[in-house]
Amino acid sequence: MCARYLLLSVFMGLCYAGAATGQQGQPRDAAAGITAAFQDHDLVLFGEIHGNKQEYEFLRALVANPAFADRVDDIVVEFGNSLYQKSVDRYIAGEDVPLDQVQKAWRNLVGAVGPPSPVYASLYQAVREGNLKRQGKHPLRVVCGDPYIDWEKVKDREDIGPFLAHRDEWYTEVVKEEVLAKHHRALLIMGWGHFLRRNGPGGVERQLREAGANTYVVVVGTNTTGGYDEVDARFAAWPTPAMASLGDNGWVGELPAMAVLSGGTMSALRPAAAGAASAAPAPAPLKLKDVADALLYLGPRDRLMQVFMPRTELEGTPYGKEMERRLTLELGSAGEFIPEKPEAAQFPRPQTAGAGAPHPWPAPPKSMNAPLPPRPASQ
Repeated sequence: MCARYLLLSVFMGLCYAGAATGQQGQPRDAAAGITAAFQDHDLVLFGEIHGNKQEYEFLRALVANPAFADRVDDIVVEFGNSLYQKSVDRYIAGEDVPLDQVQKAWRNLVGAVGPPSPVYASLYQAVREGNLKRQGKHPLRVVCGDPYIDWEKVKDREDIGPFLAHRDEWYTEVVKEEVLAKHHRALLIMGWGHFLRRNGPGGVERQLREAGANTYVVVVGTNTTGGYDEVDARFAAWPTPAMASLGDNGWVGELPAMAVLSGGTMSALRPAAAGAASAAPAPAPLKLKDVADALLYLGPRDRLMQVFMPRTELEGTPYGKEMERRLTLELGSAGEFIPEKPEAAQFPRPQTAGAGAPHPWPAPPKSMNAPLPPRPASQ
């Protein structure tokens, strides 16, 4: 699958070389579209769907694409603990780093609840392999954007609070220090909720713009345009993966943002509230063109799959026991965190009211109001 994406991306990249990101509402090859965005922007903010199989097949092919790798310097990831940046740098450079050390970067997060999907480790590996093949050219660097929590020192929920509260703030600072200050170009990867625009740029994008960055936001979505059973037949003719620029003249930009982003499983996204509540009618739901610059289309909703950590890496293992401890600290109990199958539908049909109610979240730690502690030396 990855080889097919790579061949298609290289071919289409040649066809679209020097082009902008395509006409509004018209799809184009996704790898060529993202690469072209770096002609006029130093940061491309990629709003991901967590744990998605097709998305990371595309991203692995993207980092192996010579046109992308020649133009981009860094990939800043939400799924990387900054405490382990030194180990990640060595690993990405091709050095012989023990796996049990470097995997702490994507396993020991504060921003993820539960075991991380294997898709994240696969992207680190893809960048490493690409760098080894590109000897003599500038390497891609993976920059860890999650706060530097040391889970070995976490004893209760209050130890987690400062790290949890400052995730976006820390990610932004990392981009400023590791990318903008060095005049680099970077692909930024976080869940799409961190990058969506509502009444203008979101918090991360706004701060990066204020620091002088020229930003471009890409969100990942599918063919749902309303409730779970409402799909748009116009997507059927699109190749996958494909990318479409959003704007005033394209039909894609007019689609309801939340329906496309959530596979029809979540209600409408509306502009951020301004000022005190009033009796005025609720504003109209946001459209795709309101929240991003481009849509990455991975395929029909019912083909999209999420990938889970295998049972063999969790059941009866030291990491499985550690994950049970963390979940108990965060949620009050670990629950059934070991998946039955390695893959499942990314957007299953929503359950009826009252069926399988989710575990209630406990009150946030009081330490959420505390600043981040001093950053320790990288491991």
